[in-house]
Amino acid sequence: MTSRDTLHYSYIFKEYYSALCHYAETIICEPGHADDIVQDVFERLWQKPSAFEDIRHLKDYLYKATRNAALNFLKGAQHSKERQAKFLQEQEAASTAEDPDIIRMEVFRAIYREISNLPDQCGKIVRMSYIEGLKNEQIAEILSISLQTVKNQKTRGMKLLRTRLSLTVFALFLLYSHQS
Repeated sequence: MTSRDTLHYSYIFKEYYSALCHYAETIICEPGHADDIVQDVFERLWQKPSAFEDIRHLKDYLYKATRNAALNFLKGAQHSKERQAKFLQEQEAASTAEDPDIIRMEVFRAIYREISNLPDQCGKIVRMSYIEGLKNEQIAEILSISLQTVKNQKTRGMKLLRTRLSLTVFALFLLYSHQS
């Protein structure tokens, strides 16, 4: 008997389909997927011309093919669950890693915006001192102004920033500028 013999194939399908579905279900514990597995087994049987010596060999083939397909399904499902778990862990790690970075960048954006809104020389001196980390003497030399003018402009700039920035953002700015 060949698997391509339509009459025999129809008989085999009707005779074994339900039993094979039940068998697959006992392996994978998911009824909906058991039907799919058995349909795939019958589809492979139909597509692959095989000659079986007798009905016992055919039955052995169907049960072995169903068992292997069910085990492959479980293996694939396990890999899928592992991939999903890994993806969720990576997303969680990425989101917790990004949150502080995003917050920090937003704080810096607010600080830079307010520094750029300071009067020209005042903003330049605050930027050179607190962002670039230059000493008062270096700033005075670069800008060709007195040391006292640098100190006065820094004080003025910090007072203006304190009024324009929230207390939290201003505190973070001071904290950051002392780390540089």
